[in-house]
Amino acid sequence: MVETSNRAGRLLGGRYMLLSMIARGGMGEVWKARDQVTGAMVAAKVLRPELTGEEISLSRLRLEAQNAMRAKHPNIAAVLDSGEDSGQGWLIMELVKGRPLTEYMGNGKRLTAQELVPLLIQTAYALDAASRADVVHRDIKPANIMVTPEGKVKLTDFGVSFADGQANLTAAGMVMGTAQYLPPEQALGKAATPVGDLYALGVVAYEALAGERPFTGKSQVDIAFAHVKEPVPALPADVAEPLAKLVYQLLEKEPEKRPQTGAALARLLIQVSEQLHLGTSANPLLLPSSSGAIPVEAPAKAASPEALTEAVSPPPPASLAPQEPPAQETPASVSTPAPTSDPRPVWRATGSGSPQPEPLRRGATGNSAAGKRPVSRQGSRTNPVSRKGSRKRQVNQKPRSWKFWVTIIVLVAVAIFWFIVNQFSARNDGEADFGAPKAGLELLQQIQEVHYA
Repeated sequence: MVETSNRAGRLLGGRYMLLSMIARGGMGEVWKARDQVTGAMVAAKVLRPELTGEEISLSRLRLEAQNAMRAKHPNIAAVLDSGEDSGQGWLIMELVKGRPLTEYMGNGKRLTAQELVPLLIQTAYALDAASRADVVHRDIKPANIMVTPEGKVKLTDFGVSFADGQANLTAAGMVMGTAQYLPPEQALGKAATPVGDLYALGVVAYEALAGERPFTGKSQVDIAFAHVKEPVPALPADVAEPLAKLVYQLLEKEPEKRPQTGAALARLLIQVSEQLHLGTSANPLLLPSSSGAIPVEAPAKAASPEALTEAVSPPPPASLAPQEPPAQETPASVSTPAPTSDPRPVWRATGSGSPQPEPLRRGATGNSAAGKRPVSRQGSRTNPVSRKGSRKRQVNQKPRSWKFWVTIIVLVAVAIFWFIVNQFSARNDGEADFGAPKAGLELLQQIQEVHYA
């Protein structure tokens, strides 16, 4: 029985031994393998075991092998062989020693014109070769553009490609490709063309220059129709104008306004390179983690009020820490403080020079059980706020001056005098008049109110 599980050591077609997995996708797995006949290292793409015997997956893999073999070019990863083992398809490709372009554009990293233009030229030539072979890639994106350490491009993954005369495996109403790089005409359901591949390459160029894609959305459908309806956002101001104009031309909504072939695009890119005095030869790219850029330190978080208090108010040194005076040095006029109900310990200095907690002891003059409120040592001796408040109350309650009491005596004497006079008049006239004493009392009341105010 032929094995269909993918594992290291398995032989494909009795010739290619799987060594280690490189990547895993929705339809297949890519393994590093060795050709047992030639000893060469190759890449093997194998359908996932759960898709064994599924005809639509097998058909797509066959078409991928055919189209990749038709589109031969130094910038296209070559397909060397293909076959099936008990309903599980596989194909053998050249092993590209490089990384996908996505790794050079990670975390919003932008490529310079000198780095990007040579990559675009090579990819344009690869697409021109595919177009001349009547093959439309239909899935141009950074993940399918491999870059070697020398800066050479290898276009990969013809899994959803289409060629003239082939059976259409796409169901009615379905669109093939990745929404973020989908040409507007394909989003509207029209047939894929080589000019659509150039539009997708324009999205890749925009993303490399801006650090983000031109169109986004909450869903794949929203993103696809953003390509149809929304205008292209402006590139950063530091992008050279000749290069920016060419990117905008690639992203035209109407296909006839874009460059019509990969070769035409390559010529335009070479012209831009000459205008900007750039080279067109392949340049090694540096990964974002090894670019040599000085890392920017993240801004520190704002400290909480508690943290700021701790930062500006360190613990007092041993010489300033509250401590209990020796018993023999306590003056006779100062009573020993009463114990406190505060659970916090009193700190005293030790021989080591650091403050240490000392348990509270019941004093001779205070007893919380006797109904008196205990007073802490800190409150009575070391709390300047409490003493300040006590002095303020004493100032407000100072004794009245001698002038006040003289005024009171005079007013009382006047009142008594008028009372005697009125009594004497009443004996003579038979009628008492209390108007004058009443006036004296009102005057006294007014004087008191003014003094207290």
